[in-house]
Amino acid sequence: MIIIDQIEQGTPDWHRARAGVITASRASEFSSESKLAPMPDNVEYCKNGKNHSFIYDGGNYIGTNKAELQNMIRATLPPIYGDMRQGYMAELVAQIATGLIPEQMSFKQCEWGHDHEDQARAFFELEHGVDVTVPAFIYRDKEKRFGISPDGLIAGKKVGLELKCPFTSKVFVEFATCDKIKKEYIEQCQYSMWVTGYEGWYFANYDPRIKTKKLHWVLIERDQAFMDKYDEAEKNFIRDMDSMLGKLDLKFGQQWS
Repeated sequence: MIIIDQIEQGTPDWHRARAGVITASRASEFSSESKLAPMPDNVEYCKNGKNHSFIYDGGNYIGTNKAELQNMIRATLPPIYGDMRQGYMAELVAQIATGLIPEQMSFKQCEWGHDHEDQARAFFELEHGVDVTVPAFIYRDKEKRFGISPDGLIAGKKVGLELKCPFTSKVFVEFATCDKIKKEYIEQCQYSMWVTGYEGWYFANYDPRIKTKKLHWVLIERDQAFMDKYDEAEKNFIRDMDSMLGKLDLKFGQQWS
């Protein structure tokens, strides 16, 4: 883990540090699961009694379960990924090609969250009796392919913090009364633990309009199933991303040269 704390989040240097790097808010796209490719056209098939026989690419697949044999052939082909994964990969490659991250559109919902984040963090520190540090960026390792911009790290503990300040109080109430968390937010926290090696990540919502309990949080524990998923996605995504870079005569790291 490499912590970058000489710069501030939101500055040009911060945008430059993130260019081409897979980040927590896009964890679900990075780790999206693949599907088997369809059966190829150039397959020879015959049936003899209960046995099915497929001949493909020099191999002979024989058995009584036709669907299982077809899946064995399909598994030899490159997997199929969804458009969101491909689009995110192209976005990262474009950042490497230009060295730039396009300006994010500013919505009043985003502005509300940004305006209240410091207040939410201070409220969390007071309620928990802890100090929270806010590094600009954290790389998983020296390769710098994966990183996060945490809302906070709990001083003295291997625990991080993800803060949300919902634009509507309805969202806060749903979370505060039902612990309802969007799937992408859980992915965001699990990915952050994968990058840092931490064992827990607070997910907290803050709403200053609530007259009583303004802050609600849950502690999300490290889930090995997510860690395994990211380990597998790491190999496949980097392989495909480097292939896309190669088609443009690019290599990762050129965005910083």
